[in-house]
Amino acid sequence: MSRATRNLLRALTDQFIRNPFRVLWVINIFVFEYLYARVYMYSCSWPVTGKSGKDIRIALIGDPQLTDAYSYRQNGLLLYLTQFYSDVFMKRNFKLLNYIYKPDYVLILGDIMDGGREWRDEQHPDYFDPELKRLKHIFLLPQVEDKMIYMAGNHDIGFGPQIIPQAYKRHQHHFGDPNFSLSIANHTFIALDTLSYSGENESPYFQKADKFLRDFVATDPATQPRILLTHIPLFRPDNSPCGPLRNKPLIRQGRGYQYQNLVVESLSEHILQSVKPVLVLSGDDHDDCVYTHTSKSLTVPEHSIATFSWLQGNIYPGFALLAVNSDVSGVRDESAHQIGKCSLPPQLLIYKWYIWFLVITLVGCFGMAVWNRGKRFTRDLVAESKKNDGDARRGVHKDNVGAVSLVLKVVGLGVLYFGEVLGAAIAVYAVLLTYDWL
Repeated sequence: MSRATRNLLRALTDQFIRNPFRVLWVINIFVFEYLYARVYMYSCSWPVTGKSGKDIRIALIGDPQLTDAYSYRQNGLLLYLTQFYSDVFMKRNFKLLNYIYKPDYVLILGDIMDGGREWRDEQHPDYFDPELKRLKHIFLLPQVEDKMIYMAGNHDIGFGPQIIPQAYKRHQHHFGDPNFSLSIANHTFIALDTLSYSGENESPYFQKADKFLRDFVATDPATQPRILLTHIPLFRPDNSPCGPLRNKPLIRQGRGYQYQNLVVESLSEHILQSVKPVLVLSGDDHDDCVYTHTSKSLTVPEHSIATFSWLQGNIYPGFALLAVNSDVSGVRDESAHQIGKCSLPPQLLIYKWYIWFLVITLVGCFGMAVWNRGKRFTRDLVAESKKNDGDARRGVHKDNVGAVSLVLKVVGLGVLYFGEVLGAAIAVYAVLLTYDWL
């Protein structure tokens, strides 16, 4: 062991003996704000198709839903802090995802922003641009800027008969049309705007989705497997099993302001029979779910992808990794794709632990102060009392003064210990957050 290492260990030991909570907090911050995310990220891996061609790798991200003023009706400093801690979690994990896995494409399955549908240009003319800047800071790293694929979610453009024209147009301008198809590794990806398709027949947005689907079926040569992309999961009976990775209650049909949990049964059947996909990918639910649809002669698995944000009701956020291979043998070839699911750290539980450990630290710091000062001051008071036992009144007065002095010095030392802990923890925390944010 080198002299420098020995000196470092000696210094850490001395600091631990003097104030163990300072060292414990530094370790806590390092583990939970740096090491933990990397342990989670490295615990996943790309699935492998096992085919002779090259696997093309696609990272699947569900519902980042950037927290904003519409999320929790916050404002001022509280809103700023909520946005920052939401963003830095996604920024950290997206950087790690790209550094470790180097995907060929990144597909965001809708609900890009939380309040996108609420931003009317005439009411909030300056609101969208800062939100778009936030999004780019999180997701548009130089190495993936031309690999990003965006779908529309109900938080982006609205739902059904309540599609917001301005939001729809804005999404088209910045992220592309909500209905699109593209070919990757001899697989046809069909993104269908089931939000608009769930509206009234006379709606222009319904008609766009319907025309897109009919044109696709009429013109696609049907020579390669199809993967259907829908923000809203397709219909299944209430409380259908979702697989072992599910954290929340099972999916049930439900609807409300600008949302519906599932595409209705008749429309789901129509979509499946029209597209005839080998795989369905969806978002919206914020949790992992695997369900197999049986539609006439079709058996099609659907994977709903967990939210990428820790502020969307899922203790364990996540993402998925999809591998597709160009070595295919027809439109129903199910062997040329594989999907794997990955979890992200439970950031909410981490913050709760910080609060509990802060209380423990506060009690511990004052406990150390009592231990380190109490005995000495007790001895001093006893000695002073014996010295002045001839004057009872004077002795009582001195005892009282000594007791007050003891309390004040214990409090002062406890505050000093606690301040040392906070200073060390904040310094390490600031360095790691800055590293993640830049």
